[in-house]
Amino acid sequence: MNAIYATMLVASTKVQNENLDENSYGPGFLGFVFTAFLALAVIFLIRDMVRRVRRVRYASEAEAKQNELMIKGENQPRQESTDPVDPKASEDS
Repeated sequence: MNAIYATMLVASTKVQNENLDENSYGPGFLGFVFTAFLALAVIFLIRDMVRRVRRVRYASEAEAKQNELMIKGENQPRQESTDPVDPKASEDS
């Protein structure tokens, strides 16, 4: 147990470095630009993924609907009405 406490004590003490001044800590502007670029890349990748998943889902739903209609026999073209046609009326017009 004493080794654990000693390790925590050493880790918690501030390390004094003469090369560091007050303004030389942190990532700076370049770090901000890099982080912003990564955030934008992730946003665009997520939007693209959602679009592709939606496209696949709609395609599979349409295919399932088409298969269902084919099984029912409703996919065949509908016949035109069988009203009698007067041949004399169609010749006059």
